[in-house]
Amino acid sequence: MPRIAIISDVHEDIQSLRKALRMIDLEKCDTIVCLGDITGYPFLRGKYEATRDLKGCIEIIRRNCSVVAPGNHDLFHLKRIPAYNPDTLLSPDWYDLPDDEKLQKSSGKVWNYSDDYPIKMDEQDYLYLSSLPEYTIRDYGDKKILFSHHVFPDFTGMINGFSDGKDRMKKHINFLIRHNCNMSISGHMHIEGLGIYYEQGEGILSQLFGGFDYFSFGERKIKNKVCAVSIPALADNGQVNGFAILDTARQTVRSISLNTNRKFIL
Repeated sequence: MPRIAIISDVHEDIQSLRKALRMIDLEKCDTIVCLGDITGYPFLRGKYEATRDLKGCIEIIRRNCSVVAPGNHDLFHLKRIPAYNPDTLLSPDWYDLPDDEKLQKSSGKVWNYSDDYPIKMDEQDYLYLSSLPEYTIRDYGDKKILFSHHVFPDFTGMINGFSDGKDRMKKHINFLIRHNCNMSISGHMHIEGLGIYYEQGEGILSQLFGGFDYFSFGERKIKNKVCAVSIPALADNGQVNGFAILDTARQTVRSISLNTNRKFIL
């Protein structure tokens, strides 16, 4: 039963990516999964403008990751319409529309990428990112896990705030059950630690608000119930960033900070 390292929301931060891979190597993980948003340097929040390196990040991820899923920033820069497109908010001509028409058509429900720096990408990298499936399901012994940037039906995270609410999380859990999955792991939300949602909405926050229960960096035991897990962002965007390790044998998930000197309360 493997130990799986999971990274997400790289956002062209090659220094954090290299640091994470060095830490993952020390953890003796069997495989590495990347959950998208490889592109998308946010100039209003990013702390690494001088070192951002999209091509370098793509090369490292292609070489080291066994599963890679695209995120909403990746689709935006590729001008790709997601196959899972809740309420068909993104029309086939979405990227040709003026901004005011996009806002009107989607009622502001589609992410605004105005703080993303433009990117330069060669044909090889473009074709690689364009080929990535919106989600991947893998079997690990008696565990079947779904990997994606966000949750069903918004697997790529293109729709603003789509994971809020009991009905939306229930749809995701029902998707897992239909596909015989024990668990899903996603990123997108830039959680400072871990987010966990169980089939019955067991936690206090899940019961009150219908979303993930939030936990600080560290290890959590996964109950023997269908669940969704959300992990921290890797990029240094002014938050406590990091990655996660899923130990399928011990049934634990651990979030590890890349910035151990920062103080945070969750």
